[in-house]
Amino acid sequence: MSLSRSHKRKRILLFVDGVSLALSYVLMITLRFNWYFKKDWMIPLYSMLFIMEILFATLVTVYRGRRLDYKPIEDCDPLEVFVEVFKSQAILFVFLLIVLMVTKNTNRVSRIAMGILVITNFLFVLIFRMVYRGVLIKNGNPEIHRRKLAALVYSEDIESARVHLQNDLGLEFSLEGVHSLDEAYPKNGLRLSEDDEVARKRNELIKYVKDAGCTDAFICVPDKLDIAGFVRSDIVKRLGDVGINTYFGLSLDGQWITQNLLRGIGYYQATYFSAMAKRCRVLGIDFAVSNVENAVLYVRTHLKNFYGKYICFCNVHTTVEASEDSEYMKIQNSSALTFPDGQPIVNMIQKAGYVKAERIAGPDFMEVMFNATMDGKISHFFYGSSEETIELLKKKLLERFPGMDIRGFYSPPFRELTKEEDEEIVDMLNASGADLIWIGLGAPKQEKWMAAHEGRIHGAMLGVGAGFNFFAGNIKRAPRWVRKIGMEWLYRLFQDPKRLFKRYFESNIKFIWKAIVLRK
Repeated sequence: MSLSRSHKRKRILLFVDGVSLALSYVLMITLRFNWYFKKDWMIPLYSMLFIMEILFATLVTVYRGRRLDYKPIEDCDPLEVFVEVFKSQAILFVFLLIVLMVTKNTNRVSRIAMGILVITNFLFVLIFRMVYRGVLIKNGNPEIHRRKLAALVYSEDIESARVHLQNDLGLEFSLEGVHSLDEAYPKNGLRLSEDDEVARKRNELIKYVKDAGCTDAFICVPDKLDIAGFVRSDIVKRLGDVGINTYFGLSLDGQWITQNLLRGIGYYQATYFSAMAKRCRVLGIDFAVSNVENAVLYVRTHLKNFYGKYICFCNVHTTVEASEDSEYMKIQNSSALTFPDGQPIVNMIQKAGYVKAERIAGPDFMEVMFNATMDGKISHFFYGSSEETIELLKKKLLERFPGMDIRGFYSPPFRELTKEEDEEIVDMLNASGADLIWIGLGAPKQEKWMAAHEGRIHGAMLGVGAGFNFFAGNIKRAPRWVRKIGMEWLYRLFQDPKRLFKRYFESNIKFIWKAIVLRK
């Protein structure tokens, strides 16, 4: 984002905050004083407070806008906007108290008036910023968003790079296109001085990016390539010579490193790889402690170790059910991994000392895994759900995740299978050669099915329940900001109150009783 555009956005936010504060004062004076100050000293006092608040609100907005972790408002979800406004208003309120104490006016100011001012200012700032955010998103924000980006990758990564960049770039960049490095930097390791045709292709590629008006380029070269180091140094120099900034994708052992895998270690930025060894017991179930990105990375890099085994995603309902059924508890604890798919469970894990534990829901795990396997290196099979859902899934998965290697779909009969039918299904799944077998039979049926077939299925089994429906589109997933605050259960309750009300009510009451009151 250019400096002038960044300044323009800050000016707009300052204007929004100023208007909000002015409206709050007007409303406060109207409600508290009925537009009439009874004493002469009130006018200079409240005027002074208004001016001081305007000045300090400006300083807060400018300071927070210069922070390295600052995100443009259009790239924030509603929860992040709420948190940002809350922090700013809290700082502003503290400053106001300090001003009152320093000027010895604490006892003179009406507490009711200050309460009205603080609450209304928070609401006005939040509402106006959300409206501004909506306008930017709806219009594509042409005034701010125009750093043109070209992506240069090898042919097998073209589709996945296009999908990831189109979905996640935000409004700072526009994607000019995704182009192949195959001819300019062939994998057989030809160097610039060794082949005139290759040299010409490299010059053409750089010229094309420059002539397309790109200000930036994103390069992905897997570290497994013998010429990876040469490509990095050569292409970065060439792009720099023509004034184009370069972003270089990082990979390790052929796996792309995403932002959620990066952590600060003192002076350094490092990639974090979980050993998936941490366990925390909640109501008798030993949950793996991690986050979605690291869970997916661990399964991908240790995939062969999971062949013939199963992975569970256990929510509040299934946790309570397991606590009352010893056989089901044994199934959950006999899995290769059991992840916490419920915010109340995560809260208990965090209280036990694992403060960085996160919810790992089946659909979230699926999404990250699908994104990570659009290169076709890991194959999938989908077993379960209804014929209608399977048909939708067939259509929508490849539209959303092009390049996925999907070996098959199967919706089993909604009845007990005969021994012969079960053998046929096992043979079908194994013949597909799929690495990941996604099981969507619903809990606890899917966990029991996976346990019964442990060692018989060649791939890794993952019980994801309603995950099939979310990706098929016949059940709408809660927005990301709703999931962040742990209220996805409420969103789902509104979608299907008849089926879920009794289940949620009973499960949540039992969970609270057992986990908090009985402290199991």
